Amino acid sequence: MSSNLKIASFNRSVLDYKIVTDSALGLAPIVDVTGSSGTLYDISLDLSSGIQVATYYLKLWLQTATVTVGTTVPDLIFRADKNQVLRLSFPGGIPYTALSAALVSGPEDGSNTHSTTSNSGTIKITMVTS
Repeated sequence: MSSNLKIASFNRSVLDYKIVTDSALGLAPIVDVTGSSGTLYDISLDLSSGIQVATYYLKLWLQTATVTVGTTVPDLIFRADKNQVLRLSFPGGIPYTALSAALVSGPEDGSNTHSTTSNSGTIKITMVTS
């Protein structure tokens, strides 16, 4: 588990949710981040500060707690460009049994590189789940 991973749980009768944040997402996957099944509602991927590599791809795994980047086929892949904050909202939610994420340089399922050439910042991900 990433040393940059933080989880805040809010248990309320009206809305029960968790906010998962990793302040330095990269090639090493953050695996089964909530430690249980749930529903993914929102992702914010921040590449706005000090990121020089033009494009990254966010890979998400929804069904397995064992992830090998480049070998384990991701369930979802999203493109993210430098100097941007990618915001993805899923109003109906996406169910998962084990939520994992990694950031790579290519869109292919087998992509397993993460270039950091000239980057002076880090890439932060925040996910809202229940």
